Parts: sequence; C-alpha cells; structure tokens
Amino acid sequence: MREVTSHRCGVSWLLVGAVALVVGVGGCGGGEKKEEKAGAPGAPVASAEASISGTISLDPSLKDKAPKEPLLLIIASKAPEPTKPAIVVKRVAGAKFPYEYKVTAEDITLVGATFDGKMYVTARIDPAGAVGAARPGTFEGTYPGNPVAVGSTKVDIAINKAY
Repeated sequence: MREVTSHRCGVSWLLVGAVALVVGVGGCGGGEKKEEKAGAPGAPVASAEASISGTISLDPSLKDKAPKEPLLLIIASKAPEPTKPAIVVKRVAGAKFPYEYKVTAEDITLVGATFDGKMYVTARIDPAGAVGAARPGTFEGTYPGNPVAVGSTKVDIAINKAY
C-alpha cells in the first residue's frame, strides 16, 4: 500500500512540474511579442542603429604617393589624442576615393565601449594597418568640425597629411 501512495505522490509532483513548465514557457513567449512591437514602424530608433557617416577623399597631392590598394582605417574615438584607445576602428581594404562611409555601434572594437555622445573621427591609410601615433608612410585626415555627435551625417574628411 505504501508503494501506491508513493507512486501517486510522484505523479502529482510530475503533474505540478508539467503545469509550471507550460506556464513558464508561455510567459517567455510574451517577451518576443514585445520585441516585435518595438520594431514597428514609427518606433524610436535603437542606439545600435545610430551612425556617423560622410565621404572620405584623398588630397590630389597625395594620390601618387598613396598605395594603389590602400587599407583605409576609419577611426572614431571619444578623445582627440591618438594614444587613447579608439571606440571604432573600421578597416576597408582596397578603398577607392572618394569613399562613402558609415560607422555604427556594430563597428565597435573596444570591448565595453558605447557608441554615443560625441566622437573624434579620423581617416587614415597606414601601411601596417595600425592605429596610434602616425609613422612614416601614414596618410591621415581628420574631420575639421571634431568632435561630432553620434547621428551626424556629412562628416566629410580629406586625407591631406603625409608622415
């Protein structure tokens, strides 16, 4: 008789567990519906969709000195000093000028950084593809209106310095 009671008790707990699982799964699905609504037309743009964009040109005096298939670096930083870590370093192999660019939060290369506020935007052709202090063979240009707010467009840069 004791075995039957034990079995009934186990079945009861199994039934309670199954009900809890069904209720829990149903509750999880509700979050997906909210996400779908957030992406509806007219909803505010998420910060991941914020960007900085413009056109990068190469000064005519540098065209013959620059590599034929340059590695273009588009750098966005919260500080003007090149020794500070950049938030974004977007590498574009074989860029042709003028080059239209757009950087977003998806381009962040510094772990834990956020793509918000104001940024200093620089374009560079570096033979080693490195950031930091410029070295011989590097070509660089900065946006004259730095810093710019995330969300800015027409952040046009002329690469006009040779090191």
